[in-house]
Amino acid sequence: MKILNCIVLFAISISVASAEFFSTSVNVKDANIVNNEKTSVVEATIKLPKAKRLSYGVIVVGGERLTLSNTPPSLTIAINGVECASRTLNNKSGKFGATFFVTKDIRPLLKAGDESMNVKVYFKGQNQTPCRIDSIGVRMLADERHFRTSSYIRPIFSGDEMIAESVFPLGNEDPSNPATAKLLFKPTSIIEAYTFANNKRVDLTEGKDFKINNDTIEFLPNSKVKIIPYNSLFFDTKEQASKVGNNFYYPLIKKFAVFYEGSWFHSRMVYISYKHRSINEKIGEKFDENLLPNTMKLIAQKKKINLVLYGDSISAGANASGLSSMTPFAPTWGDYIAQELQKYYKMPVAFYNRALGGTTSIWGAQHVKALVCPDKPDLAIIAFGMNDGVSKDAFRKNIETMISEIR
Repeated sequence: MKILNCIVLFAISISVASAEFFSTSVNVKDANIVNNEKTSVVEATIKLPKAKRLSYGVIVVGGERLTLSNTPPSLTIAINGVECASRTLNNKSGKFGATFFVTKDIRPLLKAGDESMNVKVYFKGQNQTPCRIDSIGVRMLADERHFRTSSYIRPIFSGDEMIAESVFPLGNEDPSNPATAKLLFKPTSIIEAYTFANNKRVDLTEGKDFKINNDTIEFLPNSKVKIIPYNSLFFDTKEQASKVGNNFYYPLIKKFAVFYEGSWFHSRMVYISYKHRSINEKIGEKFDENLLPNTMKLIAQKKKINLVLYGDSISAGANASGLSSMTPFAPTWGDYIAQELQKYYKMPVAFYNRALGGTTSIWGAQHVKALVCPDKPDLAIIAFGMNDGVSKDAFRKNIETMISEIR
């Protein structure tokens, strides 16, 4: 096993969306991760800041995919010898940057006063596309809190408070009419509202920047909100839309809609928190621990659980604000589950996210043995379907194949 040791070269503080980040980076030379019996492990020592509380922490790995194989590369991260995160990359040649959420794994290190941590990057499964690792870094936001986790994981249709509901300030098709957006509920009072300009938070005032009409927010003339013109996102022909960027056909309005990945939407949204009429609708299934006997047994014994999430872009975390380093720096929903399981049951959880955007259940069945089985999951979540166009019988067969291979 080849191990390359690297020491932190520099530490800087950068400002993104009005938040101060602690950021460090390591440059790695001639370090290859290859998928065979002599798997290379890239190892780095990363400096940690002095902080009492960590609200956001990610490992950032940069590199280049080399000779393509049938199985995409899926990197695994270990901190101080404990596996804690993973990410599957698109199987195409070229450079990449991969972000791994490790907030829950760094918190105890800061609490213990550790000045540094050891980070390893490697493959677990076989026959994956080899990658050269050029850099390993960490980005952390300490001693700031941008949201209450309890608010984000609470069922939407309960309680009397909505926190940071995001609405997009899209202009009216007729620009002479005001820009409006629907809210999930009718506010009884506004807690706060804000947007961003030049990566800085801009607070909004009711009656000056916007007004509320029942369950609709209307943006007023001379508002601090930047209204996005309707004709900058929607076009009559694909040729027109393609000149702007990636697009898809929106049959409801018979137009081609332009879309963006990353922070483009995050930085233009309006975020509004408000009180509304109290509701407590019983929606969803009741948890039955008898359906997860092995998992519950490990929990009772306070033993570590290997949790694997396998699916498409929704599970991979496409456009999660934390991946874009934008307020509120939210992780993927899989990371939420791992974090809350560990917090609630007070036992360790190793979370492996082997999901990949744009994939189907066919892809999942083809690669489950190489990507998921090496993690030896105690609990696996399979989340395909959004991109599938197969028959229900074919879909069922693909899901059953994945379950069978994992078991």
